[in-house]
Amino acid sequence: MQSNVKLSTRFLTAQGAHQVRMLVSVTGEAPGTRPPINLALVLDRSGSMSGPQLEEAKRAAARFAGFLGADDRLAVVVFDDRVQTIFGPEPADGEAARLAIQQVHSGNTTNLSGGWLEGRAHVESGLVDGTNRVVLLTDGQANVGITEPGRLAGLAGGAQSERVSTTCIGFGPRFNEDLLRAMSDAGGGNFWYIESEDQMSPVFDEEIEGLVSLAAQNLKVTVRLADPRVQGVTFVQDYPLQRAADGSWVTSVGDLYGSAGRALGLVFHVENVTELGQVQLGEVEVSADVVTAEGVEHRVLTMPVIANLDAEDHVEPEVEQTLVKFEAAKARREAVDRADGGDFDGAAATLRQAAAQLMPYATAPDVKDEVDDLEAEATRMERRDYHRELDRKYHMARGMAARDMKAMYMEKIARRKPRRPRMD
Repeated sequence: MQSNVKLSTRFLTAQGAHQVRMLVSVTGEAPGTRPPINLALVLDRSGSMSGPQLEEAKRAAARFAGFLGADDRLAVVVFDDRVQTIFGPEPADGEAARLAIQQVHSGNTTNLSGGWLEGRAHVESGLVDGTNRVVLLTDGQANVGITEPGRLAGLAGGAQSERVSTTCIGFGPRFNEDLLRAMSDAGGGNFWYIESEDQMSPVFDEEIEGLVSLAAQNLKVTVRLADPRVQGVTFVQDYPLQRAADGSWVTSVGDLYGSAGRALGLVFHVENVTELGQVQLGEVEVSADVVTAEGVEHRVLTMPVIANLDAEDHVEPEVEQTLVKFEAAKARREAVDRADGGDFDGAAATLRQAAAQLMPYATAPDVKDEVDDLEAEATRMERRDYHRELDRKYHMARGMAARDMKAMYMEKIARRKPRRPRMD
């Protein structure tokens, strides 16, 4: 695991104030020999899943199970109002799991908590020095068993503290996106939204890619201040955040993959700078459980945050561009909150402002794609063409993908075909 800090400083003139924008980047490398995977697939088979979407979910789940090897461990749980384990937990056998999944048919209501708890119990019964994860796929609301979102998120967080992470996959228009997002954030896994059946297999493939390239789990970033002139810190992304007893901030970022790094954006607000020069604003501590060929090893990296506060701008383009992307991701959440309240013009303005802030960096294809999408969705808001069940999920999924730097997933769920330069 490697980490570095980059700063971009602006002088604000009033009261010697400076704004120091910081990007903490973390990269990892998956071990050459893949550690074992201990997985529970938890599939919703309630009545609303009946038809093509259940069949596509079964095909994707069977492919997922078939990826695992004899050194891996698998359980397959299905639920409606009842919970049933149809395979394992035992050493993975793709063909046996496929045959069991093939027999699944739709049922009644949605005991989401019961299915997840059963999957968690199976994973906890055979923890490995590798990946221990529950993958939950549902298209509905938790309406049987434990139904309170806060309690379910708390349970997912408790499982994470016991080395069991949770990935949530929501399909279609009916599921509770706030619940699944909260469970995946607290559980340290991924949140995926599948808007149409043809996205099912590609999303499962991306989850598999993450499992294969897992470099570290329980990635956390702690920020401590060292100068009283720092009046506050803004965390640009909406990761779970806690204030420790010593006054430091601790944010949980989830898993780290060798296929893609992680980044955290912060802003230090510094005032009354009368003595100019190099100033240590604080320090950043990055900790994680790093996956190695021999097992899991807890590692901690500590870096000072030293800024040049000299009444001049010291702008770092990479920091500015990345933080603007993160701010645009949060704008999507603000926009849907406004639209839910009937303020469609305000929602459109929020999306257009985010697009305008991204525009200086639109020479990059992925940024141009995001600008186009934000502008198009703003136009739809202005026309009152807002379908709460679908559009809210779409914006939240794209926002989380941008927050987590999941460029491939953003392409998979894009409503508009991404632009790519021609290869002559």
